[in-house]
Amino acid sequence: MDTQDLAAVDPGLGRAFFDGLPIPVCLVDPVGHLVALNACAMSFWGVRPEHVVGRQAMEVLQIVPSDGDTGAWDRLSAPGARPRLKCRITTPDGQVRLASILYVPLGETTQPLVALFIVEGAMAEALAELPEWALRDPVTGLGNRHLWERQVVAWSLRAGCIVFLDLDDLKEVNDLHGHMAGDRLLATTGQVLAAISPPGALTVRYGGDEFVVVLPDTGEAAAEEWARRAVEHIATAATSADLSIVPRLSHGVAAFDPGGLRQAVQRADDVLYEHKGVLLPASSGGRIILTREGRNAIRGPGDERARPGSFSTSFGPEFGTYFRAQYPWALEQAREFVTFVDPEPGSAVIEVGAGSGRITFDGGLAERIGRQGQLLVTDPSGAQLLVARKHAEERGFDWPRFLRAPAEALPLASGTADLVVGVLFLHLTDPQQALRGMARVVRPGGRVAVSAGRAFDWPAPWGHVLEPVRRELAAHGLPFRHPFLEPGALRKLMASVGLQVEREAEMGPDEVAFPAADLAIETMRQLGLVRLLLAGVPEERCAVAQEEFEKRLRAAFPLHPREAWTARVFFDSAVARKPR
Repeated sequence: MDTQDLAAVDPGLGRAFFDGLPIPVCLVDPVGHLVALNACAMSFWGVRPEHVVGRQAMEVLQIVPSDGDTGAWDRLSAPGARPRLKCRITTPDGQVRLASILYVPLGETTQPLVALFIVEGAMAEALAELPEWALRDPVTGLGNRHLWERQVVAWSLRAGCIVFLDLDDLKEVNDLHGHMAGDRLLATTGQVLAAISPPGALTVRYGGDEFVVVLPDTGEAAAEEWARRAVEHIATAATSADLSIVPRLSHGVAAFDPGGLRQAVQRADDVLYEHKGVLLPASSGGRIILTREGRNAIRGPGDERARPGSFSTSFGPEFGTYFRAQYPWALEQAREFVTFVDPEPGSAVIEVGAGSGRITFDGGLAERIGRQGQLLVTDPSGAQLLVARKHAEERGFDWPRFLRAPAEALPLASGTADLVVGVLFLHLTDPQQALRGMARVVRPGGRVAVSAGRAFDWPAPWGHVLEPVRRELAAHGLPFRHPFLEPGALRKLMASVGLQVEREAEMGPDEVAFPAADLAIETMRQLGLVRLLLAGVPEERCAVAQEEFEKRLRAAFPLHPREAWTARVFFDSAVARKPR
């Protein structure tokens, strides 16, 4: 390898190569002092960095030139010198081994040089003579990580594009269909990539479900187009092979100049994760992009291991039965809200605080969006998401995805969704912070639609009954009615986070009646106790407040007629647009 060419290689590349190379490698400064050793070098010489760094490499590692020349280092590092030196090395077990040293200067020639000092002996010869099968992945037939490591320095001197590909959810394929199905999917992917990679390209299985293709002398636009074709070909091949699986691949593309391969690998990986976070293609052009944190959260519909008394169990499966019994007008209201919002078919839509799916599935939101769009159902309660997912399956909706997250901390990329909706969730959170989070993830020109309860007077018997909940809320700076909204408050809240209200509607009045004490307790879980849990109040404190509240309620309930527990409630709805 030409020394002058290698002098232009980025020093960061040398360090990455140094760390991963499976032969003894040392970093040495221009005057021959040791700077660092890789793990293989430490094992080979039986030394630790703290004992040898800063000392003369030739001396401390007992490297003796075969010709006995004491000026070997000066000769080796002289400009234009041959970069290889034959020598003898004494290893910790007392053996004297014949070897050769490859001296490779890194960095600009005008800068202080750092040398990559590679000891080639039996280990290096074995690496060089690895049989072909040892450089091939047995499942896909492509080159493996060993081949990548052997090729990386040569490719660092060239220009081109790197394409990172990832088989999404391979673990789920293995879990649902078996590892044989996963292997068949990997094999099909490898066969397609080998068939369509252009001459001179390097195509390897980089990791478990990751593939890397290095395209020589290729621009980023051409590489992106090639990657898209590759994804299409792999999906077609899997369908033709009757795998019963349509693979979903994410990809990232990055161009590199000579010396820039390492940085390009990182950039392509970052872009891949952006693509990997796109749930589904939306015909509107909008796309919901999950962050890495979001990808972890979306893998399951929720946390089935909810603790008794926790926020999750406060909205368990029984809540749907309660809600339908308590609010018979709720389903009609859900349909009215969806009609009022008028979502565009094929758009990218997020619902926050979705609960058990009343708006999404009963209200017709999923039907309006359709399979050509994206629909992400979010809620901070894992138990609620389990109910919502079951609800979706019963109704035949198999395209919505479920993400456990609160409105004010959505693990999503900014400015991507077409529409974000939320109904009757503001009383559980900080409304301004929640609306700010919704406005952040919607694209410029996109819309945010919200419906919230308006402040109302509680029926007379509630004063005494609610005192334990009211007292605990007040102790933590959470007024009981807040944020039930005063008239016009929703418009002001939306304006405060930069949204432009386009239209508003008043829904109701609706009668909120409590024909049984158990239904009243469920309502207080919504309005008070859940807010305490969300505010970080210890569950023991919440349990005390609930116990005292329940005692008062059960004692008071038989003493008052049904009408005395009835309230008239209005709901304010608004659709706002994010300025372009």
